[in-house]
Amino acid sequence: MAARNPRPARGSVRMLRLGGILTSVLAAVGLVLLPPPAGGGQAQADSGSAVTQSGTKGQYDDFSSLKVTVEQTENLTSQGVKVSWTGGAPTVRKGDYSIADYLQIMQCWGNEDGPTPEQCEFGQPPPNVGVLNAGRGVSSSNDPLEPSERTIPFTTATGESSTDVAQYFTQFTTNEQDLAFTGTDGTGETIFSLEDDTTSPILGCGASRQDGQAPPPCWLVVVPRGAHEADGSAPNDNIGLEGSALSASNWKQRLQFRLDFRTTDSPCVIGQDEQPTSGSDFAFPAMTSWEPKLCTSEKITYQFTPQLEELSREQIANPDGNAAGLAFLENPVAPQAGSPPVVHAPVAVSGLVIGYNVNVAQTTRQVPRIRLNARLVAKMVTESYECEVPGTGMPRGILNPTNPSELHADPEFQKLNPGTQFGFGSSCGPGISVPQGGSDAAGMLWTWLRSDPDAKAFLEGKADPWGMKINPYFLKLDPAHAARSDFPKPEETEYAPSKQFPDAKVTAVDLNPYTVSLSATAGAVRSGSNGGVANYTFYQNGQPPQANKNARPLPGQSFFLGVTDAASAARYRLGTAELLNADGQFVAPTVDSLTKAVNGMKAGKVPGVLNQNPAAKTSGAYPLTTVTYAAANTSLDATQRAKYATLIRYAVGLGQQPGLDYGQLPPGYAPLTPALHDQALAAATALIAGVVPTSPTGGNDGGSTNGSGSGGATSSGGTNGGTGGTDGGGSGAAGGSGSSGGSPSPTPAAAAGATKGAAGGPSASPPVHNVADSGGTTPGAILGAIRWVLMIVLIAGIAGSLAGPLLMRAGVLHGTGRPFLRFRRSGAT
Repeated sequence: MAARNPRPARGSVRMLRLGGILTSVLAAVGLVLLPPPAGGGQAQADSGSAVTQSGTKGQYDDFSSLKVTVEQTENLTSQGVKVSWTGGAPTVRKGDYSIADYLQIMQCWGNEDGPTPEQCEFGQPPPNVGVLNAGRGVSSSNDPLEPSERTIPFTTATGESSTDVAQYFTQFTTNEQDLAFTGTDGTGETIFSLEDDTTSPILGCGASRQDGQAPPPCWLVVVPRGAHEADGSAPNDNIGLEGSALSASNWKQRLQFRLDFRTTDSPCVIGQDEQPTSGSDFAFPAMTSWEPKLCTSEKITYQFTPQLEELSREQIANPDGNAAGLAFLENPVAPQAGSPPVVHAPVAVSGLVIGYNVNVAQTTRQVPRIRLNARLVAKMVTESYECEVPGTGMPRGILNPTNPSELHADPEFQKLNPGTQFGFGSSCGPGISVPQGGSDAAGMLWTWLRSDPDAKAFLEGKADPWGMKINPYFLKLDPAHAARSDFPKPEETEYAPSKQFPDAKVTAVDLNPYTVSLSATAGAVRSGSNGGVANYTFYQNGQPPQANKNARPLPGQSFFLGVTDAASAARYRLGTAELLNADGQFVAPTVDSLTKAVNGMKAGKVPGVLNQNPAAKTSGAYPLTTVTYAAANTSLDATQRAKYATLIRYAVGLGQQPGLDYGQLPPGYAPLTPALHDQALAAATALIAGVVPTSPTGGNDGGSTNGSGSGGATSSGGTNGGTGGTDGGGSGAAGGSGSSGGSPSPTPAAAAGATKGAAGGPSASPPVHNVADSGGTTPGAILGAIRWVLMIVLIAGIAGSLAGPLLMRAGVLHGTGRPFLRFRRSGAT
């Protein structure tokens, strides 16, 4: 196993802290004299834990030129991780079957030496996967090292064992990859969906041991398959290799990568002070990182409950001792006559995204770029494609006859994405995945759609240039064309295929179930399955008939999109679509484009809260950029106000340092702008004092308005902004530059704001996976303050004794924190 990148031991950190006076003084002088980092610098999201291993020469196949890299092996949770390789033999195919030369990848648990075949989640391929060797059966007939024919049992991390592995994982739940293709150039790439103990207890990754020690390691195992069976015979010319990856000879060729997961146990001491918080899904990834560090450093448990923002607004406006005293919101709490004022502190900048898991044809690579305009998104969220309506394969006449079957078959999509070869299958795939219930995020999306003339016309029933029209039942559901803050699924689209059993109906929700959150949407998209039933093949023979469940896509045939947030998309390594902004540019959600959007936002009606208007014309801005505010009522008692102010100050201080460690800002967020940072600190001070800032900051005076956030699930939900966007139907877009599918080293994000009308290049549009250390961010502001402190220290003549410790206090963030908390969710229905 390849050695990891060395890290300084704790002892060497102490030695550095007590290091030579001259070194400390020179370092201090450097910090004083050097200017702050310029915009566009990049901070690596990964902590340097990528590992590359080489294959070995086998008895019949030589894998010694194969080099496999796993991009992240530490600080892991349930997430996506990229696996790439070079030096492989091109995969041999015949029709729908892969005959030889590919990789099989699986997640396992084990000890310090690695896993055994019994400890690996493998053996439940999706139907028609195209290989016969994806099971757990082994035999001496094709492997001389196997003593007899047998089925290798699966043993769970808790000690259960059985050859009936379906009781532990199925073809719908397994994360194994039975076929990872190698291209003609010998390279390949795939995104593997890792699972920790919270999502896969059978593997127990990250589960703490009873003796209090660190969790045992898990493993990612890659088994290269060549052009021979284990006994040297050629593969079956029609069906390919038949021997299992777990068979002794094949298992000997494995490459195993140690995976160190964060512990899934909470570090928060039971019974210590708890200060509940609630609100927006956009805060969930950040609070997942901040809360474990805060509960150890501040001895306060800031328990976070994602819930409908409308409920959180009501609880903040009218405080109740049983409800959270601080809520995370995109739309503000409206001032109420005679009520105590509410403080709004900006704590996070992110974006609503269309995340995707889409393969390049004949590969397991993720498509590097997809472009969508507002009308295409409107078509998806109104379920106006044939495959998204139950029973449309029958002569039912629900949709317009010219409506395409799926997004990739839409001429408008093909026009915006010319030349891209998608790896979709021939059957109907899942529609776009969306969360259930009302939200500020959904309200923003609908505002963007209705601000675009082409999308607005489509939503009102006008056909697009190719003759496609909106699902008529959706049009009937919303005849007044009012703004929305949810994603409805009209019940009229239900279908009863059996006259004998008329109550056995299939609905749009059956085909494409809701998720419970933006983060859950990202996880579903990465898995490639929405858990719904398969269209056109609703029922097997049975009394009464039963629905056929939608299987996971075949290798290389993923085409799945979902509405999620940029941080969750980054966590699961989803691609993120470039969206057409009001300035006529296709823009990806990058640090640069999110920051430009924030800088272009105008002040809203509620003091200190920006109008997050997706129809605003700002060059290079991502249209669905969000600013999340921490809102608290000044009528809370002084102790509570002080504790919530502590959370705000941490969030906008050390919590803005990009990174993967607990306490840091996860990938998918842009650091706060200087104006937002200063506003947040002023808001924290005002909260302690029990007043609101007299001179609100953080926005440009533009007279735009924010919604109040009033209304139910089908109302505006306080959607910011309004209409008046420019024509968004054209395809003369700016080319975005980036790395492939959200790789760990994307190019600077400024390309997202390329000149209008420029030709788009073949580059990627990743989510905010690496965070640019742009000028004026909060970390830069903090560093600037440190420089002044150090200058004063030097002038005072005590630099020799104080510079080293001060530097260490300024440069060393809170520790890595191990725990992962299980957050509760309420109000999602």
